[in-house]
Amino acid sequence: MKKHKDLIAVLKSNEMRITPARRLLLQFILDNSSKQLSLKDVHDFMEENMPGVDRSSIYRNLEAFKKLDIIQELMLPKLGKRFQYVFDRKVHHFFICKACGKLNKGNKALFEKVESALKDVHGFSKANLSVVFYGYCSSCGKKTAQKEATRSAHGALSEAQQSMR
Repeated sequence: MKKHKDLIAVLKSNEMRITPARRLLLQFILDNSSKQLSLKDVHDFMEENMPGVDRSSIYRNLEAFKKLDIIQELMLPKLGKRFQYVFDRKVHHFFICKACGKLNKGNKALFEKVESALKDVHGFSKANLSVVFYGYCSSCGKKTAQKEATRSAHGALSEAQQSMR
């Protein structure tokens, strides 16, 4: 994992000022690199450690960190927006269930195939892949399929009743 000083160097190389708030926020993200942080988590930490920090300033810094691929924004059903550290991770992708919000980290082997295809088809190599798939986990997928089958059966029954009239 990258160290705080390495990320500070990235910020400096992108001509960003290294403010005390920015430094503190970066350290918080590194200290919680295995978690998906909410804006409230970030704000509460910053307010506790640097009272009076402006909420919009926090958000602007998070946006800047996203542009530099230090963090990734995830939209988790039922939980909302979350931020995940991704800077030095080769593959950071997730499968998120739209029904229950279950978050699974993706399969590295699958994305090695995607990376290989990118190279073969487009000549693109050394990709850091960052993808979020929204769909249904196997449990919710079965429930959704059952609901759709029930709706189809009701629809067919209604059509049959109307054609008899």
